[in-house]
Amino acid sequence: MRHITLVLVFGFLFWRCEEEQELSKDCAGNINGNSIEDNCGVCDSDTTNDCIEDCAGIWGGDNICGCTDSTSYNYDSNATFDDGSCNTSIIMTTFIKNVEPENRCSGSIDAKQTTDGGYIIAGCNDGSAWLMKTDPYGEKEWEQTYNMDDWWGNRAVIQTSDGGYLFAGWEGVLKTDANGTMEWEKRGVLGNTGKHPYYEDAMEHSNGNFYLVGGGPVIDPNNTGKEGQAIMVKMSPSGSVLKTKFYGGQCPDDIFRKIIESNDGKLLIVGEKSHGESPYPCSFNFRYWKDIWVVKTGTNGVVKWEKTYGGDYLEKGMNIVSANQEGYVVLGQKCAHKSNLSNCNSQTKVVILDIDEEGNELDETKLPGLYHFEAGTEMALENTHSGGYVFATMPSGNKDIWLYKWGEGEETMNLKIFLDDGIGGESIHRTNDNGFIISTLGCIIIKTDSNLSF
Repeated sequence: MRHITLVLVFGFLFWRCEEEQELSKDCAGNINGNSIEDNCGVCDSDTTNDCIEDCAGIWGGDNICGCTDSTSYNYDSNATFDDGSCNTSIIMTTFIKNVEPENRCSGSIDAKQTTDGGYIIAGCNDGSAWLMKTDPYGEKEWEQTYNMDDWWGNRAVIQTSDGGYLFAGWEGVLKTDANGTMEWEKRGVLGNTGKHPYYEDAMEHSNGNFYLVGGGPVIDPNNTGKEGQAIMVKMSPSGSVLKTKFYGGQCPDDIFRKIIESNDGKLLIVGEKSHGESPYPCSFNFRYWKDIWVVKTGTNGVVKWEKTYGGDYLEKGMNIVSANQEGYVVLGQKCAHKSNLSNCNSQTKVVILDIDEEGNELDETKLPGLYHFEAGTEMALENTHSGGYVFATMPSGNKDIWLYKWGEGEETMNLKIFLDDGIGGESIHRTNDNGFIISTLGCIIIKTDSNLSF
């Protein structure tokens, strides 16, 4: 009996010893080893190489999560797993529409997207200021003609923070409600009886006030020795003129073309400034002796700095956008005609300037093939959704519109396109589906996708 007991005891101890040896083996079968099986079933002793769970919840997977619904505005063609982010409330569209009023008087129009996904269009009808509101497909919802002369020049429109609209043209500015009913208007320029502001652009600042820029045959009443001044007018939401400022030299036709809120909440304005043909400061052919002109001011128009860019001949500044909160991109045109003005018919180029916050030039790009118009070929500039830039203008030759996209994160696109109607690029603005709305001379609006297709 004692012998049997000893056998059982030793057997139990041997079994316990084998069990402990089994328990001390790692996943590789090594006793007291430190290999560990990770979430993907790999057994090794490197604890830093555990596989990663992808966005679809698969360990070791390589899914790209995003919207896989091609009808959604935020569709991601690279996505392999739908993460539920698709937003189909924003309508993706492309179209080309003729929005010419029945009695149009000028083919120059401005078009911008509205908060409901439609578009607001500014033009002229039978010699008067005119607005049209469309749905997201460019179909007319309403139109209004106003008792303010507007048969020449450029015009601009913005949707205001109260849902209404601000129209600016050659004679003045008017404000409407969301249905296009006029609320107030202001004509003329301080101290300039019978002279018009020739407004080129308008904006609503983050401080709630409106700022308008233009130029033309206006004179600073406090300095009548200067003619053809560029102007900036600050207005309250109710239409009170809070400030009128005049800028420029003694030569005629100094003009502001575009105004934006600067990266630090002030104002940045681009235009063109006459310098004349040396030694004649104000030459007869004043439109051919200019520089690109950028002015930074405070919110009351006090100049912080101003700079001109160019040489001895012709440069015009036409547009400006923020360079991702780090300086600015200026779009303009150049013709080194060397006093033979007819040279501009073949030598006019697009100029793209990169400048820093103080206006110092960082880079310049010139692109040949721009159509030449003495008063300045229209050029529109916008930021893309990927942080790049796109312009619309009119090329020389037999094409009607020139679209050019570039910048970090963008595939460079250089498109010169024939249109059945409409020429040039009067305006271009990014839309909420990351496409663009473009207006042309001839009352044609074009809605593109992010790749400029329509």
